[in-house]
Amino acid sequence: MTDTIAVTGATGDVGGKTVEMLHAAGADVRAVVRRPDQVRAFRDRGIDARLADLGDGAALTAALDGVDQLFVVTAATERQAEHGIVAVHAARAAGVRAVVHLSGGDAAEHSPMPWAAAVWRIDRAVRASGLEWTILHPSGFMTNLVSSGPAIRRGVFPQTMGDGVIGWIDTADIARVASAVLRDGVHHGAEPVLTGPELLDGRGVARELTTGLGRTVRYLHLPSRVFGGALRLTGMSAWQAEGLRQQFGRVARRGLDGVDQHTDEVERIAGTPATSLADWARAHRRELLGR
Repeated sequence: MTDTIAVTGATGDVGGKTVEMLHAAGADVRAVVRRPDQVRAFRDRGIDARLADLGDGAALTAALDGVDQLFVVTAATERQAEHGIVAVHAARAAGVRAVVHLSGGDAAEHSPMPWAAAVWRIDRAVRASGLEWTILHPSGFMTNLVSSGPAIRRGVFPQTMGDGVIGWIDTADIARVASAVLRDGVHHGAEPVLTGPELLDGRGVARELTTGLGRTVRYLHLPSRVFGGALRLTGMSAWQAEGLRQQFGRVARRGLDGVDQHTDEVERIAGTPATSLADWARAHRRELLGR
């Protein structure tokens, strides 16, 4: 009998990709979603789905009935830590055997980034849960570069990371690792750090975008407060804009909290090398350039 694997954040980026990969591999996967229409959409595609909000422990416990492994994916909101901890407690209450948590490569108790501090708290709950567990620590998501699309179309990549480096990773590679870990089903408290194939500063990102898109993109350095203000002008909330200003203008620029690590864990776990930023840009040309 194969394990039943539940995934929260199943309509999001990493969670959604992981559900699709598990389903394609023939795994018994269950999406945990917040809306009835999302339940219907998954079931119409032959994927089990259950209704539960991560803020509702009782509903989540019920949704996890019969589940062997839970992949905890939480959104970067002001309730992220609460949601993740509720999920861990619900897993224990439902008799789930093992938890895999999507943490961050920069998870830290006192991080100036609210989401890095939040996943650190969830990590702590996972380690103390008494369940089997694996914690994944991915680096910065290449997908987040899509928000710079309007500037990239004008030939610039505006950032405030200076000479700081990040091992930018394709979220599809994170999902490949998560899928492999969950299909293997063996958990001994491993905490692999997941990165792309190289560490890139802002100029390196611009160079990779140039290669992948076939058009010149140059790095435009902004003071961190100007960077934060520019984010606010896009309609981004003050909470998120300030977190991103801290992420790039402080943590990445100074190489804090392990953000400048590079590993080959994607290839070791998933079996094939991590995707380069140039290849990712080539595959996401429409999203970046709008055509």
